[in-house]
Amino acid sequence: MALLKRKAEPAPDLAGEILKLRGQVEAFIDAKVAEAKSSRDGAGIPVNQLRHMLTHGDSCTCRAALNILMDEGTK
Repeated sequence: MALLKRKAEPAPDLAGEILKLRGQVEAFIDAKVAEAKSSRDGAGIPVNQLRHMLTHGDSCTCRAALNILMDEGTK
């Protein structure tokens, strides 16, 4: 019985896609921080503190971005 030989399909560049998405997530959070900084309430708060407040100190930017999006959906 002969084994069927399958042509190997090239693996998607998963690492590249992850890095691309990570950049988009960082840009989203940076934009939210800039938005908060430009508000009257956020003007006097340091950027690092605003970022910490916005992400709740979460080191996982994907989870933090999802939380921000969920919070926006409930407003």
